[in-house]
Amino acid sequence: MTRWSHAGGIAITLSALCCGSAVGQAVLPHDSACIAPLAYYPLDALEVGGDDHGVPVLGTYERISPDGRFILRSYSGARVGKVSLMELPESTGQVKIFRTPLANEAFPVQGTWRYLVDVNGEHYRLNAILLQQASARPLFKGGMTGFYAAASELTSSIDASATPKALASARQIILIRSLSWPQNADPDTQGVGPLQLATIAVEDDGQSARVVRRSGPTFICGGRTPVDGNVYALPMLSVDGTEFSAIPQVPRSGRPSMRVYGLAPQGDADAHPCDLRADLGLSPSKAVSGFARGGQAAWLAYSDLGYVYVHDRERQQTFRMDHGRHRVLASAFPGLTRDGRVIYGATWRECADAACPEQAGYVVADPYQSEAWRAYWRSRGEPMPKACITQAEVAAERADFARLHNLPR
Repeated sequence: MTRWSHAGGIAITLSALCCGSAVGQAVLPHDSACIAPLAYYPLDALEVGGDDHGVPVLGTYERISPDGRFILRSYSGARVGKVSLMELPESTGQVKIFRTPLANEAFPVQGTWRYLVDVNGEHYRLNAILLQQASARPLFKGGMTGFYAAASELTSSIDASATPKALASARQIILIRSLSWPQNADPDTQGVGPLQLATIAVEDDGQSARVVRRSGPTFICGGRTPVDGNVYALPMLSVDGTEFSAIPQVPRSGRPSMRVYGLAPQGDADAHPCDLRADLGLSPSKAVSGFARGGQAAWLAYSDLGYVYVHDRERQQTFRMDHGRHRVLASAFPGLTRDGRVIYGATWRECADAACPEQAGYVVADPYQSEAWRAYWRSRGEPMPKACITQAEVAAERADFARLHNLPR
């Protein structure tokens, strides 16, 4: 495994603690071999700080990179700064910690992680923070600001080299859509209100970047007021910026529940239909979108009462992730990688004995090897359409992400 050698990075030695292979799984060639159903990466309290019981502290707001390699973690604690980047190893090895110049609840531009965004709207390159850590400088400022914001790179971002003006500069135009809602001084109502969207167009040549067009912020979903009211909580933008999940707080009919709404691929706020596309029927934590694959709607991941779930929108089925260890309690928000893995922070014990030391760190789960997924297909008497995520799929995503960001593998 290639290791980072940047000065100042904190390394935590660990082993991936994995459960056994899936029942009945045949021995496959390396490229087709399944990843472990579950892998555990404990943190060290001496490095990240510990709570009153000596258990390593976890962030309370975490976002997962598309390849599952990095975790952007807010409320990291005094030892590693307000916001840190955690780098998970490719298999076994070390978790590395990088300090950042970002403030709590900073967020990535989803889809690519091309930029990491501070709550004041400043955009940083991921590789600049990895190299320079807290000394990294922003490229530009724009989009939605404040806590409870999210951003995604629209897949309709265009290559400006198609235009005569850009032929000389070979610059790319990146379209970034951001979602938030008004901030106020009342802590009891922070993060609850009508939704706003803004879009910026960024000209980027790989070295410098600047905002060349802005649209918004503009309130959206006014047409849904007769059905959902105009007050939402826990909104989260999809990775491609064409959907969002949120809980209407005072729906005109029914109870508040996590729902998914559609947005126009491009266009002004008036063009956004906010059409209802899914309703989970319950009110968990934020529902985080995965990546749409094979023309099917993207899965959702969320945590509830210490467990982590994925929701298959095509089948309208929800699958609970296995725990494997003892007394596993999920923390913060899970994330879905492009290849389908679920990654989340958690605490756990290695044995059932209450005297067994509690650990904290990150869990990587393959939903296709979960008992819930397999039981569903057994109940239908049908073969599983997918038995596992393969090592080759994970390696390919890691390589693509490293290539995009000019990172060592």
